Amino acid sequence: MVGVLIAMKWRILRHSFTGTKATTTTTGLVGGLAAAGCTLWLTIAAGPDRAGGALLLTMASWLLGWIVGPMMGGTDPGLRREHLRHVPLTDRQLAVGLLGAALVGVGPAVTLVGGTSLIWYALRLDPAAVPVALLVLVLFVLLLVALANVVVSLVGRVINGRLSAALMAIPWGVLVCLGAQGWVVIAAITGGPETALPPFIADKLRLAPSGWPVVAIEAAARGDWLLVAAVVAGLAASIAAALGAWALLLRRPVSPTVIRGARWRGWRPPTALAAVVGKELRTWGRDLVRIHFLAFALVYVLTYVLLPLLINVTDYLPMSGVFFTVFAVGCCAHLHSSDGTALWQTLLTPGAERADVRGRQRAWLLLVAPAAIVLTLAGAIWHGAWDMVPWAVGLLPVVLGGGAGLLVLVSVFVPVRIVDPHKRGSNPGSDGGGLSGIVWLSLLSLTVLASPALALLITGTVRDDELLRWLATPVSLVLGVVLAWGLGRLAITRLTTRGPELLAKLG
Repeated sequence: MVGVLIAMKWRILRHSFTGTKATTTTTGLVGGLAAAGCTLWLTIAAGPDRAGGALLLTMASWLLGWIVGPMMGGTDPGLRREHLRHVPLTDRQLAVGLLGAALVGVGPAVTLVGGTSLIWYALRLDPAAVPVALLVLVLFVLLLVALANVVVSLVGRVINGRLSAALMAIPWGVLVCLGAQGWVVIAAITGGPETALPPFIADKLRLAPSGWPVVAIEAAARGDWLLVAAVVAGLAASIAAALGAWALLLRRPVSPTVIRGARWRGWRPPTALAAVVGKELRTWGRDLVRIHFLAFALVYVLTYVLLPLLINVTDYLPMSGVFFTVFAVGCCAHLHSSDGTALWQTLLTPGAERADVRGRQRAWLLLVAPAAIVLTLAGAIWHGAWDMVPWAVGLLPVVLGGGAGLLVLVSVFVPVRIVDPHKRGSNPGSDGGGLSGIVWLSLLSLTVLASPALALLITGTVRDDELLRWLATPVSLVLGVVLAWGLGRLAITRLTTRGPELLAKLG
């Protein structure tokens, strides 16, 4: 039956290789081969003492890609459970057959090409380890394909819309951040001794399934065949467990999970401002576009500050709260746009503009400020030194206050046409429209607004003047309050005088 399903999958792919499908498949093949080529290059270019670390990192990236890839839109298996509903197969037999069919495609092919770096590593250590490398490579590809299909089944069955919106931001946040911080990975692999992969990270990567092939090859080179057998058994057991989970997901009937929003029964807002704050907080928990972009900001910043740990740099950690606030401003400066044409309700309520703007500011601060403070404290404790604390404490108040003012100002001055909430699909990334311009505008504007505190910090650091560095904190507090109020005032004026024009641009 496995051979029959593989032949069916091959024919489906061959006959569907036309038009848009051919373009996307070719693009995926080129991108996959480029990634495989990078894997081979990093393994070959790394010195003898760094090849193991290079493989640990690249194999972990392949595992991550196969797991998070389905969250970016799923896969196209060609053969589905519904196609074989009347075939007399058990769920486990069906899972095995679908696994064989899933091996026919671009993904497994380019993974095999990239996995040949394991063979190069085995040749470098000991030619006797090459057969082990071939065996663990095949098992590793089988595990990746099985895990990917388990994720596809799981995402389509038990994840609700809001959680999906947050999870879909993970791969995008990581990939975009790698464009800015990818040099850290290269430095960790090919740099000098001071940028070697830290032992505690290498040890953790060896414990992950992506590191087991490297462990098996190194063990074979040392002649530790007992460890080789244990690793091979572990990979086989993991494949069996993934197939068992997949069979269970194939058996259960499709019944999408619905998680209802919290009901605020018995609570009545005493003022219009309180009503807007409550409405905004509920919207932040329900609007997929807002959830997606806020999660993107968090993932991007966490990746940005954690990647330098690969080269033993912890200076970014205390600034994680500041970085998160700055990116949260850029990713959230579309508040009125995300509400769409519902703006007419505010415009038809006399005097509601002030409550609308101030309520949005307070709700955003209630959402972002606690997370920023926790990130700052955790980063400072992890860093373990006081050199970056004046920077974090001196910039956080101004980016919070200035950000609260800037996001409402950008929202009413630079609207972006976004599909109304009731007309959106299941992809918040595409439903959110083109927000990259707003993100860059917000980042540059917030840098200018925070320049007084930033100038004190830079001057104090250059002159080694502790007083100047800490003087940035009260300046930042005052500046944050003034900016939150002043920019909010400008947004209120704009909404009051040009509200109909704003509604026309959103319609």
